[in-house]
Parts: sequence; structure tokens; C-alpha cells
Amino acid sequence: MNKRLLVFATLVALPSVAASQRTRSQADKRTELFDRDSSRQTQTLRVRDVEDQSPIKLLIDKRKDLKLTDAQLSQLKDTESKLKDKNAPLLKAVDSLVRDMRSAASSQSDEARSRARNARMGLMTTLGDVRANYDASAKDAVAALDPDQQSKAAELLEKQKQEMERFFQERLGGGRGERH
Repeated sequence: MNKRLLVFATLVALPSVAASQRTRSQADKRTELFDRDSSRQTQTLRVRDVEDQSPIKLLIDKRKDLKLTDAQLSQLKDTESKLKDKNAPLLKAVDSLVRDMRSAASSQSDEARSRARNARMGLMTTLGDVRANYDASAKDAVAALDPDQQSKAAELLEKQKQEMERFFQERLGGGRGERH
């Protein structure tokens, strides 16, 4: 009798345990209902994303690969601080323009589309200004390194620049020749 009860309990318990595990994995799957609209890619751009593209930050992060001295590292940190100060108003503008694009994208009116288009153009211009600041600071920082470090830094920065271009094209839906 105990064996029958044990077999019966096993036959009842196993499917329910298996179903609960399957339900958990199904709950983790993405569904169209809860996914963000892929046409509104501006929702995924954040100021932190732009800050993370800093070439000075990259050089500091790769200090071991570049074999930076303490003096060089200190100089890079000073440069990073100055760059953050210089880009602060531009990054505030990025945040504001992204918010404007989001709010305009929620409406279907012609006025909202025009606002979104203007905000996008302003965002592209502002990102171009940030990028120009990044390029200038990277050029100065690399010039302060020794020749071996310069070649390694140039490789790292070129790779980052390509990744940054791809990143912004993905987040902003391309640029159709616009500066970014």
C-alpha cells in the first residue's frame, strides 16, 4: 500500500514541479506586449552612455595594458576631470534633447514630429561637439605618452571610435550623413 501511495504521489508531484519550472522560463521570455517599440530607439540613449565613450576614461581603464607610470596616470586623471567639466553643459543638453525626443515621439501630431526632428538635429550637433572635445583631449593625452604607449593607445582609441559610431547609429537609428 505504501509503495502505491509513493508511486501515486510521485506521479502527481513530478508533472507539477516540471510545469512550474517551465512556467518560470516562459515568464523570463520577452514578449511583444512588454518589449519597447524598436522604432523609438532614442529611449535607450542615456547621458551615461555618452560619458562612457570618453577616450580618456578608456586610457585610464587600460593603464596596465599601456604600462602607464604614476605621473602619466595622474595627468590622465586631471585631463579627465577637465574634460568632464568642459562637457558638463553639453551632457545636460543631451539629456534635455533626449527627453524632448521622447515626449515628442509619444504624440502623432505634425508639430510633435517637427519638435522631435529639431531635437534630433540638436542632439546630433551636441554629440558632435562632445565628440570633438573627446578627440581633442585624446590627441593631447596620446601626445604625452612614449612612442610604444602611443601606438597601443592609438589602436585602442581607433577601436573605441568605431564602436562609438556603431553604438550611436544603433541608438539613434543611423544618421543619413548627419554628424554625430
